[in-house]
Amino acid sequence: MAYEAEGRKIAADLRAQCGKLLEARLESKSPSRIVLVFEKQTITLPGNFIFQFGYSGSGPDCFHAFLQESGFSVTMEQVTGAKEGDILKP
Repeated sequence: MAYEAEGRKIAADLRAQCGKLLEARLESKSPSRIVLVFEKQTITLPGNFIFQFGYSGSGPDCFHAFLQESGFSVTMEQVTGAKEGDILKP
């Protein structure tokens, strides 16, 4: 549950700073590379960042909570089943 709370907090902080999240580009799984495209800026997350995809675990739990808090209608199955090259949108 702590990971989900952290994902929601990160979403709120980034929304205040960068505007609405428009898409999440899942560029690499190992190491994780996720590009977040916001209204005001694009952020590339480093490989050691807590957001992960493509498996079940705390990283995908946190990323799922982040996406939901950002207004995305994604299921946990979509996050755990995501592949490199996928682009998630609200």
